[in-house]
Amino acid sequence: MFNPELYFYYILLIIFSIFTYLFYRRTKDLFKTLLITITVLFFVSVVCSISLALNYYQSLKPSTEGIGISNVVSYWLIGEDAWAPVWTIQLFKKAYSVSLWITLILLSFLIILLFMKKTKRKI
Repeated sequence: MFNPELYFYYILLIIFSIFTYLFYRRTKDLFKTLLITITVLFFVSVVCSISLALNYYQSLKPSTEGIGISNVVSYWLIGEDAWAPVWTIQLFKKAYSVSLWITLILLSFLIILLFMKKTKRKI
């Protein structure tokens, strides 16, 4: 399902797919390539999740000026172009929850890869 509010993640995924392919061609070690790529994606996703969480919780505070984007990373992720024409608390919550799920999925992949690396050493 395509969420236009988070097009930054889709662009990031394409960039890291190209990075993974080029790194794999250089090292010829798929496991190392996956481990490095998933680790980098996880840390980028953590930063995005934290900034979207700050933005969502900032929008919950009542203000006379209305809601807005509270940091630069959230602005990159949500933006104000045709993809997201109206800022709402529901939009901020959806962006935060999708980002959190992406982070948790990457964390599970990272744990699986580290577990496989540990068992690979024992053999």
